Amino acid sequence: MITIGDGIHNFADGLAIGAAFSLSWRSGLATSVAVLCHELPHELGDFAILLHSGLSVRRALLLNVGSAMTSFVGLYIALSVATDLATKQWIAAVTAGLFLYVGLADMLSTMVHSSNKRPWLMFLLQNIGLLSGWAILLLLSLFEDKIGL
Repeated sequence: MITIGDGIHNFADGLAIGAAFSLSWRSGLATSVAVLCHELPHELGDFAILLHSGLSVRRALLLNVGSAMTSFVGLYIALSVATDLATKQWIAAVTAGLFLYVGLADMLSTMVHSSNKRPWLMFLLQNIGLLSGWAILLLLSLFEDKIGL
């Protein structure tokens, strides 16, 4: 179930990256950095869950890589169909909805129901993580047009 859900999530990431690159390379780069920032802890968490459920390291890595490959499918689909503004807006709306759903339905409920010996420390670390992510996304959106190589 984790692998299927992760595959759908990675497909949506690929759609978002493809739609962003179809707008401009700067928008695509900013979206890629944002996706990297949220995918790294997500994939590590999925890997830990797969290991905890009894899979070997090799099988857990194989399942994670397999689900990650769906992002390329989404990328290629978005790049091929995002030729007009309306299609780009639909892709952006669908991927934003999927990101909000994952964040609110999955991550937030896990954060609220986590048990720890030091709940205030966990609360502080969770909020630092959330605020850091929001700050990175805010900075990316504000300075997207100033990104240069």
